[in-house]
Amino acid sequence: MEFVIIWLICGIISAIIGSKKGAGCSGFIIGILLGPFGIIIALITKGNRRTCPYCKELINKEAIVCPRCQRDISNNINNKPTSFIDGIKKGMQD
Repeated sequence: MEFVIIWLICGIISAIIGSKKGAGCSGFIIGILLGPFGIIIALITKGNRRTCPYCKELINKEAIVCPRCQRDISNNINNKPTSFIDGIKKGMQD
């Protein structure tokens, strides 16, 4: 019985961690299936976030404007330049 309670608590902790990263349900499932290892995996994963190409902050995947640096990232969704000239400009800014 204690084993089931510990695994349920691990699922709840993983869900809390996952919900802060935009993946609460998958965090709960990983926590239930893997127990304490699920908590570690929930801490390591990015969840439903990606890195801003300008300030390198983790943001929501659907974000159009970065909440930290306020730059428009809608045209740079895949973090790839749209043309050769844009690639050169981006290289000069970095």
